[in-house]
Parts: sequence; C-alpha cells; structure tokens
Amino acid sequence: MPKNIPPAQAADGSALVQPTELADEAIELVKSWLQQASEIPADAAAARLAGVLKDPNGLDFTVGFVDGVIRPEDLKVAAANLKMLAPKVPSFLPWYMRKAVALGGTMAPIMPGIVVPIARRVLREMVGHLIIDASDAKLGKSISKIRREGVDLNVNLLGEYILGEGEAARRIAGTEKLLARDDVDYVSIKVSSTVAPHNHWAFDEAVENIVEKLVPLYRQANNASPKKFINLDMEEYKDLELTIAVYTKLLSREEFKDLRTGIVLQAYLPDALGAMIGLQEFAAARVAEGGAPIKVRVVKGANLPMETMEADLHGWPLATWHSKQDSDTSYKQVLEYALRPDHIGNVQIGIAGHNLFDIALAWLLAKARGVTEGIEFEMLLGMATGQAEAVRRDVGKLLLYTPVVHPAEFDVAIAYLIRRLEEGASQENFMSAVFELDSSRELFEREKQRFLASLHAMGDTVPGPHRVQNRQEA
Repeated sequence: MPKNIPPAQAADGSALVQPTELADEAIELVKSWLQQASEIPADAAAARLAGVLKDPNGLDFTVGFVDGVIRPEDLKVAAANLKMLAPKVPSFLPWYMRKAVALGGTMAPIMPGIVVPIARRVLREMVGHLIIDASDAKLGKSISKIRREGVDLNVNLLGEYILGEGEAARRIAGTEKLLARDDVDYVSIKVSSTVAPHNHWAFDEAVENIVEKLVPLYRQANNASPKKFINLDMEEYKDLELTIAVYTKLLSREEFKDLRTGIVLQAYLPDALGAMIGLQEFAAARVAEGGAPIKVRVVKGANLPMETMEADLHGWPLATWHSKQDSDTSYKQVLEYALRPDHIGNVQIGIAGHNLFDIALAWLLAKARGVTEGIEFEMLLGMATGQAEAVRRDVGKLLLYTPVVHPAEFDVAIAYLIRRLEEGASQENFMSAVFELDSSRELFEREKQRFLASLHAMGDTVPGPHRVQNRQEA
C-alpha cells in the first residue's frame, strides 16, 4: 500500500504555501529572466552550442564527428569518415569552419596524419567551455576565469569506464589531487568510479569495500582548512541503494560527524521521493546528535538511454518514470517535501537543472516558506550562459557543475558532452527550446503548459519502485 506524504505545515501547525499557488508568479519570473538573458551578450562558444541544438543536422553531424573522427585510433579510418562527413557540415558553423571542414574532408585521405589531428584539436577548442583541461598547466587558469563573485564550482573528474582496481585507484588519486588544490573546494565522485565492477549479490561486502576506499578522500576533505565538500554522485539505477548505503555508512563514522557532504537523487526515478524521505530521517537523527546537516542535489536524471537499453536487453521493467511529465512532477514533489522549515535544517538542497520554470517555482517556494538559506542553485558549465546569469542575479549565487578531464582521456569526456547534447535536443526536454524561448511564442507556450501540467499532477503519495525483486508483482 502506498505511503502518504506528510502534510506541509509550519511550526504553529498552519498550512504552508503550496506550489500550485505560485504557478502564475513563476511564469512571470521566467519571462523576466528571459528578458534579462536576451540583453546579456552570448560568447562565441555558447553560440556554437546553440547552433548544434537549433540546426536540423547539428546533432547528427556532431555525433558522427565524435564517433567517426575522434574515437577511431586508426588515422586512415578517421580520415575516411571525415571525408564522408564533410558534405554534411551544418550551417551553424561559421563560414571559415565550414570551409575548413570541406577542405579537411578532401585532404584527409591524402594526409591523415596532418589533417585528422587538426580536426580533433578544433573540436577540443569548440567544447573547451564545457569540459575543462585537468592538466596542471591549464586547470588553474580555467578555474580562475570561471569563478567570480556569486559563482562557485563543483569539479567532477571524468575518465575511462572503471574496469579494474588500477583504474579505480587512479580516479581516486586524481580526485585527491583536485582536493589538494587551493582553488578547488567542492568535488563530485561516483561510487562506480571508486572500485572495479562489484558482485551485486554481495551487497554488504560491496558497501564495506567502497567505504574503505572512500574514507581517505573524506578524511582529506575533513582535515582541510577550511573543510572541503565531497558530493557522492550516481548514474545508473542499480547503484541507487548502494550509493545511499555507502553515503550513510560513511557519515555514521564519528570522525565525519561535523563534515558537510552531499549526495545526488535523480527525480526521473519513482524511488526518488522515498529515498529523500529516508535521507531526511537519517539526517534528522544525525543533526539531533550534534552532527552537521547533509546536502541532497536534486536532478532530473541524464541516463535514460542506458536505463532503457538495459531494461529492453534483460526484459526488466523500466526503472525510470515512463513519461517526461511524470519525471517533471516527481522533481517538483521531491522539492516540495524538501523545502519545508522543519526539513531544511537537516537536509539542505541543491536545485540542479536548466528548466527556468522549475527554478522559478523552487525559488518562489523557498522564499514563501522562509528556507532560502538552505538551498543552492546548480547549473552545467557553459550551458545557456545568459539565462544562468539572469538567475544568478536574482538568487544571488550559482554552483556550476564543472567536468574536468586529462587530455589523454578527452575522447571519454566527449561522450559526456554528446549525452548532454542528445538530452537537450530531445523535443520532450526543456533544453530543446532553451535558446529560442525568448523569441518563440510557440516554444514558450509549450514549456509553460508542460510546467503547469506537471505541477497540477502532484499528488500526496510516495511512489514505489518500478523494478521489484518479485517479477510476479512487477
């Protein structure tokens, strides 16, 4: 039987403002942000990213370039692919880049050793505002350029998929190196980046093993002056319970009683609200015993293609919500539960995403309930920079999710970028309209109606998971 969500009440028992009461005000705030954003000059890199999403051939060309020119180790294969792609160059590129691609396509089969590395370097420069070079020579300059008044960074070290203990040890060492820097005070790391693929049947053993690997990292953050922040990230559904178990076990150690840390929840999972309630209960007990509150970064989720493929491959129920509207409603439901005066002292909230309607609603709800001190707004580095700046001016501060990668593993980072672009290009997603929202009445109305539909679909029950152990009950 589904559990009910406890009613939202103030300390004196009176009802708190509900999200539906703020719908019209949120829409007007979005209009204001779009107007402000239109007056903020877009840099060239951001304009090219907008072109990728606007151009009908933009994403196909970019994916083809990455898969065909960036990934192949054989330069002759990459050259042949560049030749095939050259006639399909999209119009969003400036004329000189289109000419360069055309010339490169002609010359690549003749001089692959010269043309292909140049083409790869050009792409690196094109996405340099989205993925930062982690080498010592360049990282510091990039961080100082991005960080400014009201803008902080959440640094995430990307790299190869972890297949063995050696790769896992290198990833942890790389994160330790980031934490040792004076200009880095906030990092993200996934459980799947700390150990080789583990036995899912040995859950308790896996938790103990991962905790053992992460303790030195958390100890380093705790011993720093001032203390540094570690965010425990996650991607795949199969790691949800494992990540929460690792996180709560780490924070149950006496040495980390005063350390502020965070964890991510993905609202496109029906499990998200139940997980948030569980984390609230854990944090309430921790704070009652004199411990520091925790932080939960709430995201929509960006691993849908992989979850869909895994469900199809194994014949399992899809772990995520089956519609974008359900995911959007879930996101609002998690935030509504979290943004309550009696909750925010235990669990502070990172409101992550680029959907301006959701951001406006969260900001207005937090102000109406008096919990703005316990929230933080988070966006992706280099995405919709004008809108991000308009939001920052209103809410006061932004945390930018900043992926960094060593040059030798840049190809892996490109996969991260392509996933972001594919996510953004889907017509179901807000990002598909983000660059035209201020100029297209049709797109604004589409996103407004989606916002209202997801808002009015909010209920008062805690959803259960779609994927259960007993398949006869699925």
